[in-house]
Amino acid sequence: MDRKTAARTLREIGRLLEVTDDNPYRARAFAGAARTVETLSGDIAELIRSGEIRNLRGIGRGSSAVLEQLASGNRPQALLEAEAKVPPGVRDMLTLPGLGPKKVRTLWNELGVETLGELEYACRENRLLELKGFGPASQASVLDALSFRAQTRDRRLVHEAWTAAAALIERLRDRPGVGQVLPAGELRRGCETVGELALVVELADPAQAETVARSFGSAETVGAGEWALHADGSLPVRLCFAGRRELGAVWLQATGDDEFLAGLEARAAGSGSVFSVVGSDEAEVLTALGLPWIPPELRRGRRWIEAAACGVLPRLVELGDLRGALHNHTTDSDGLATLEEMAGAAAGLGWSFFGVADHSPAAFYANGLDAERLRAQWSRADAWNDDHHDLRIVKGLEADILADGRLDIPEGCEAGLEVVVASVHSSFKMPAEVQTERLVTAVRNPACRILGHPTGRLLLARPAYEVDLERVLDACAEAGVAVEINASPYRLDLDATWARCALDRGLRLVVNPDAHSVDGLDDVRWGVTVARRAGATAIDVINCGDLETFL
Repeated sequence: MDRKTAARTLREIGRLLEVTDDNPYRARAFAGAARTVETLSGDIAELIRSGEIRNLRGIGRGSSAVLEQLASGNRPQALLEAEAKVPPGVRDMLTLPGLGPKKVRTLWNELGVETLGELEYACRENRLLELKGFGPASQASVLDALSFRAQTRDRRLVHEAWTAAAALIERLRDRPGVGQVLPAGELRRGCETVGELALVVELADPAQAETVARSFGSAETVGAGEWALHADGSLPVRLCFAGRRELGAVWLQATGDDEFLAGLEARAAGSGSVFSVVGSDEAEVLTALGLPWIPPELRRGRRWIEAAACGVLPRLVELGDLRGALHNHTTDSDGLATLEEMAGAAAGLGWSFFGVADHSPAAFYANGLDAERLRAQWSRADAWNDDHHDLRIVKGLEADILADGRLDIPEGCEAGLEVVVASVHSSFKMPAEVQTERLVTAVRNPACRILGHPTGRLLLARPAYEVDLERVLDACAEAGVAVEINASPYRLDLDATWARCALDRGLRLVVNPDAHSVDGLDDVRWGVTVARRAGATAIDVINCGDLETFL
């Protein structure tokens, strides 16, 4: 168990109690306990095991019981009891931006709304306007949130989709007559979210396709050699079956998007369908079209077909090109591992530098560092660097971009920082013009070296804030500021389209995991995939260079 899980659970109990209008003091006690847990500096598991957790200010008998049950691997009784009092649809409302427990309680008690569908209907009928605390703007905001939820509800984050695909691939490989099972579609192209798991299945006897598909339960044919699987609550699955001789053509067709495939077909005009070419691997099929190998991440649209035909495809950046990362967190703010533990894990990845960028003071909710604590971290970084010569800790800060565009850097600390990642963590609802000016002001600050997660989006959870990103990227180009591809699978911000726009302006990118734990360092893989989809080379990514050049 970690601090974040513990705090999230305590906070959820408090929110549910507030929705049911339970004892308000009890609801506030759980919320206060969540804040206490978030700022703990010690090992929470050890504090719970030793019983010391009960002596901490803000941790009462109820919250300590929750923590002890969590540490034992059980769902806390207080959470189960709170969930039992709140219908699932009402709990869903709590996940919508802008709807806190009090507003959800009002919707439930006064309008009888118990599902998201009922909530949308109430908005369409303008019934929220009758309620205290609501108005035209808040009703429109709820409708926007519901619309965003509808657009994203049938998709999954990329790391979740890969986990589901890996399990299915293993099951398919156990079926008699099945050879290779290959990922295709959005998954193989590296899309930031996935709406369908497409897999190419090699069969010794293609006539066995129906038998294999139906062995998974409900299945139906959707085309020649293709079957769709259906399972409640999971992503749709498309199985594309092929014999050995057709495997390359089928895999190529199952991977590219519609526009890319249309581009290949146009190139093959006059010589029959490109997918009638017999080839056991994709390279044979592409060679028959006079094309070199096109990486799967570039198989969208026609741009890269034309580049391939002209012999100017870029050599895409690879995971092994990274020499370090510059946006990472430790227990000094809201991370789960110490500076030394994170640096040691980075060394284990073969990196030559590790950038620590804990939160600045304005991020009080994330235990942001004031000047004294930041300097204390520098001392530990210096001690590490004196003792270790395989990896250097780069002293940085993730400075909040304040509402007026100023950077939240502790007074007197600017000169001691080797890198500043400037990020927005608040005031997401500013008008586009004001938000744009805020970011432009920030990147023009000489202290700013990297613009962190530039659009503020959380995939499938929160849309990007309104901003003229072209103007912001132009300002970054003028100031020589690198733009981050935040590799957290919950962000992947910038996306590939905007990362390409940045490259076209001569900007350089930086792939950062925004890691809050040792395991989080591995998230750089998702960011590298975004960079590849943008057509980025190792030269385009600043953390692919050696440390001296970077500094």
